[in-house]
Amino acid sequence: MMLDEKITIFINNLNGKNLFWDSFFQIFASDYLVPVICALSIFSLWFLVLDSKKLLLNQKSVFYSISAIIVTNILVWLVNNLVSRPRPFIGNSDEIQLMFYAPTDPSFPANPVAIGFTVAASIFPANKYLGYILLVASLIFSFSRIYVGVFYFIDVFSAAILGFIVALLVRKIMRIKIINLILMKQIKILRLLALS
Repeated sequence: MMLDEKITIFINNLNGKNLFWDSFFQIFASDYLVPVICALSIFSLWFLVLDSKKLLLNQKSVFYSISAIIVTNILVWLVNNLVSRPRPFIGNSDEIQLMFYAPTDPSFPANPVAIGFTVAASIFPANKYLGYILLVASLIFSFSRIYVGVFYFIDVFSAAILGFIVALLVRKIMRIKIINLILMKQIKILRLLALS
């Protein structure tokens, strides 16, 4: 048995012992909680700052986040088509107790986890407080998805690394002079349309 499977089984075998933690991690493992938190965080960055210099930094981060999410989704889709890894409740059905509905898409890498870390890494330079909140939420989400039996440890670990790398690369690319000029024009157009 691989180390990845041992870690996954160890974390998953923590469930069923405490009703509070089982309920907490089932709620956090939801397909909607962390993605909605990420979406609301991106939305709040666009609108909720009065200082014009800080607002511009935030609005650039919104574009960084959205661009990084698109790139991350494409990369996860490509890897999913190349590596069709079964979920832990299928691959290790004797040792894994499923506490969630049974997803049918490939397990590696964990797409929702990758998105959570992508958004956290994209937002962090503009708003460290919000970045930390998203990082902690993404970590709990990652653990929860292993706890309920839908991802292996390596699925969430590789997704977290992918999310961080994509966010950093997108930020670097968006800072190239010509791309930054295009980005600034888009922000100005959106401001003229009364979106800020």
